[in-house]
Amino acid sequence: MFIRAHLPIPARLSSLTALFSLLGVICLVLIVATPTVAQTPSLSVSDVTVNEGDPGFFNQGRVFVTLSAPSTQTVRVTVSTQADTATDNVDYVGGSIVLTIPPGGTSAFVDIATKGDNLVEGTEDFFLNLSNPENATIARGQGVFTIIDDDALFLLTEPNVQRGAALDSVTFVRDPLPITETINFSSDQRTRIIVFGVGLKLAAGENASAVTATAEDSVGTVRPLTVEFVAKVPTTDWLWQVILKLNDQITPPGDIKVRITVHGVTSNFVLVGLK
Repeated sequence: MFIRAHLPIPARLSSLTALFSLLGVICLVLIVATPTVAQTPSLSVSDVTVNEGDPGFFNQGRVFVTLSAPSTQTVRVTVSTQADTATDNVDYVGGSIVLTIPPGGTSAFVDIATKGDNLVEGTEDFFLNLSNPENATIARGQGVFTIIDDDALFLLTEPNVQRGAALDSVTFVRDPLPITETINFSSDQRTRIIVFGVGLKLAAGENASAVTATAEDSVGTVRPLTVEFVAKVPTTDWLWQVILKLNDQITPPGDIKVRITVHGVTSNFVLVGLK
């Protein structure tokens, strides 16, 4: 005959509590003991834009490869050039290189040289490709290296249209702009506009007097504009700013076609709205 021992209710509850406590400790130990799996960082390559330069001149663009997070391991990746509209060893010095990012680091770079010339070619580009990553994945594996042609005299426009990238020289607002403006601090209160261009190759010692400008209205009447200032945009060596003074000969409202001429070469026209 089997005798079944029955624990009193309080004793059974106490035993269950002890059991659950023990299981909790075991689970805690398992959680603490489970190693943390670090996520593999990812690599991205930057885009670059440089001006072309003149014959015999090698300009350099710095290509950055960045890591999404520091790694405890050494990261390596191959950066290779790939021709597009720009031609290898004609417009730039191509090739490939293995970049190394040491433990704790987040970036590395390589300088790529472009070859200058006097040919009017338009903007050209080539690709920068990442491959063969070690201890990392690739998030952005292709960048674009853009070479701005500085041989053609060209005024900048908005993408896919002929409207100029023009600003009021005092307020920096976009067009349409008035011919007269009371807050521009000038004695004649005529609006000055800034247009931006490339290919303004002024000789040493030349200034705004080497540049002329015109404005053509909607019926084809061409009026001269006074060029007051010409200089490179700060922090660039290829983009120029030209400040032009509007005059009462222009009849608003509407768009005018603005052109500049340097050393006998005339630029494309850009549309600037007047009100």
